[in-house]
Parts: sequence; structure tokens; C-alpha cells
Amino acid sequence: MAKWKALKNQALAGTLVDSQGERNTKEFLESLCARLASKERIPLNQKHDMSLEPVGYINNFQVIPADEEGKEWSLVGDVYFHDVEIDEAMKGFSYSIIEDMQGDSSERQIGVYVPFPYYNDESLLEELTSVGFGVVAGAWRKKAADPNTVSLIISFVLFVAAPIYTNYWNEKVSPLITKLLSRLRGDHTVQYVQTSQGPLGETFGIYFIPQYGKEDECLTLPLVIDGIRAAEQYVASDDLASKKGVHLVKMVFLDANKAYVLQSIEYQDGSVVKQ
Repeated sequence: MAKWKALKNQALAGTLVDSQGERNTKEFLESLCARLASKERIPLNQKHDMSLEPVGYINNFQVIPADEEGKEWSLVGDVYFHDVEIDEAMKGFSYSIIEDMQGDSSERQIGVYVPFPYYNDESLLEELTSVGFGVVAGAWRKKAADPNTVSLIISFVLFVAAPIYTNYWNEKVSPLITKLLSRLRGDHTVQYVQTSQGPLGETFGIYFIPQYGKEDECLTLPLVIDGIRAAEQYVASDDLASKKGVHLVKMVFLDANKAYVLQSIEYQDGSVVKQ
């Protein structure tokens, strides 16, 4: 039987410079707090490994002063965990939030978000938005196992049947993938999110994780379309989805299958089911 422990007001993020050299603002912490607090709880995964069962969860998020002068701020939450120590449990805490920095957000169709320090490169962001109308670029701020190596492309346009989606992919998605892979070399990779609509009318993301080093082979139109259809079919038949609503469906490319397969589904209440 699991032995649960609790730690109230545990610091999760702050305005001090972190180990990556990045400094968060109070406004960012407040935005992150609002996003995290929109769910009943945030699961604590083991060492960022989505194939393992969570070891706990966090709730009751708030932003509070970190010093008497009110110059520094902390995002805190109540952490509940079992069968591990607090340091081990906190290794599973991650967050991510996107921020538009270039392009017209009011006309946003697709966004491309790069991690620190790349989002400080204005020439890079301008080059990405030059792909065409409706493209915005900005920061992907996150705490995760790979904070410096992953860029994210998000389609805010709902999936529609070909040839409209084919044109959209060829004119916007594919050029952005190419630009990112050519500009950000080394250990960098690109992941893709296609928005969809869930059974309760909610918008959720279908998150495509390509095989590392083979992004240009995995992030292709036929493979992504097949993955979208597989994810939407699963959600349509999922009883929990119809009760809770869906937040994110993770699809991972398996070389053995030559296709994206469903890895996990996260519901609107923060609960996660692995496949």
C-alpha cells in the first residue's frame, strides 16, 4: 500500500536566474500559475518518463513573495507523493508555456516556439514568421528533462480534410520544420501539435513526437494525417474522454510500426492514462 507524504507551499519556479541562465518574470509566474490551477491537479511523473506511473500530484498553486522586499517571487504548490523522497518526486515536475513574440497574434494560424536562448534571437524569429500569413513565433518556456533541445510547432487551425490541409501543410508546416532543422542544429529536435475538438466541445492537442534524428522522415503529411485520425478515433470511443474532456493526446513514432502510436492521453482534470 502506497505511503503518501505531503509538502505544502513547495517552491516550483521563481524569478531568480535558473541553472539554464534564464530568468522568469512575475508576470510569467502568474500566467503559469493560472494555467496550472485550471486543472484539479498536475501529475508528477517519474523522471519525465511518460511510460511510468505517476508518483504523485501537485495542486493549490499560488505566486507569493520570495523575499521581504518583494523583489523576487516564487510559484508554489502543495505536493503529494508516495514511495519516493521529495527530491526524486520533484524531478518529475515539468511545465511548459508558450509566448508569442513576433507576428500578429490576432491572425494566428500556426505558431513556432523555440526554447531559451534561441527566442532571444530576433533575426531567427523574423525568419520564421516570414513563411507567410498567420505565422507567429516566440518562446517555449519550460522546465523539463530537455529544456534546451526541443522546438514546438502548433497548428491552431483544426484539422480538415484534404486538399485544404494538404495546402496548409505544404505552405506553412513543412517550411517551418525545414527552417528549424536547418537553423538549430546539434542536439535540436522539432515536435508538432495539431489542435482538435473533444467530445465536450473542448480544444485539445494531438502531440507528435518524432524519432530523434529522423524528424524530416517522421514529420510528413501522410504520417501525421494517419496519426490525427487514430487519435481522434480513440477519443471518440473513450468513455473517460466523454466524461472528463481531453487536454492532450501524445503520439510517438515507432520505427517498428512505421507509424505514430498513441502513448498516453491526459484529461482536463489532470489525470493521465498510458497505453
